[in-house]
Amino acid sequence: MTSVKTGLLNLMSGFAAVVKAGSFTKAAAQLGLSKSVVSRHVSALEQELGVQLLYRSTHRLSLTEAGERFYAYCKDLEQVAEQALAVATAAQGAPRGLLRVTLPQTLVVSPLGPLVARFQQTYPEVQLDVRVTSLQVDPIEEGFDLALRIGNLADSNLVCRKIRDVRFQAVATPAYLKRHGTPRSPDELRNHNCLVYSEFATRGRGSFENGATRKKPVALAGNLSTNSGVLLMHALLAGQGIAIGPDIMFESHVKKREVRVILDDYAPEPTGLYAVFPPGRFPSASRKAFVDFLVAELEDGKKASR
Repeated sequence: MTSVKTGLLNLMSGFAAVVKAGSFTKAAAQLGLSKSVVSRHVSALEQELGVQLLYRSTHRLSLTEAGERFYAYCKDLEQVAEQALAVATAAQGAPRGLLRVTLPQTLVVSPLGPLVARFQQTYPEVQLDVRVTSLQVDPIEEGFDLALRIGNLADSNLVCRKIRDVRFQAVATPAYLKRHGTPRSPDELRNHNCLVYSEFATRGRGSFENGATRKKPVALAGNLSTNSGVLLMHALLAGQGIAIGPDIMFESHVKKREVRVILDDYAPEPTGLYAVFPPGRFPSASRKAFVDFLVAELEDGKKASR
């Protein structure tokens, strides 16, 4: 039998067009085919099924009993195709529907956290499903539309878009620095209580370097190591020690002078905040709107904090 995925569906579509138009001539004009081609398609369908579908006469066409039963399914097939087309094209219109996003806790405690609510106020028809994890989830394997990541990206088959620059900073509260002194070089961090954000430390992104001539990273140690951005920020703001992380985590607190940036001359080279997503020729309207929104809001926020 002809493959359902190739020939049979085309033959069924042609048969439905003939029945709907009431003649081979009108159906051929609608399909952009010749009358003889459409007639051959219907004959091939009848031969494939082993039943007669149409009574043909000089003046009119009529359905056989088998043709009536078969047309009911062909008509449903046409309606399903029209509905599928409407759904697919609607995805390129106004942002709506489910958008699955994964992001690290780093961003939850950053200005990006409140932006999620503001995005949904702007696009109320978008349903966000957000997973917060320190793991680098593969959007393709896990079925996510979008992943947000900080740091240099490894080569992959994912598409990426840079949202903004990110610098790693060492910060502490004025109260902590008053009690324990301000370190003047990364080596002096050994004499301080460092709050270790293990997500970055385990990937080699949590240490400052000793300068341009010596690129040896400085190991950090203290009485708190956590993969929770929330716990890290609580400890930092309580004056417990020095934290190192992406500037996006600390921006609002630096602006309010709740924490101070230290050792800025020894900070690693800037990296970035990226949106990564599966490749595709036609981007989701919701995904594009979400990334565009973050680019505009986070870049404006960064400018405002300078």
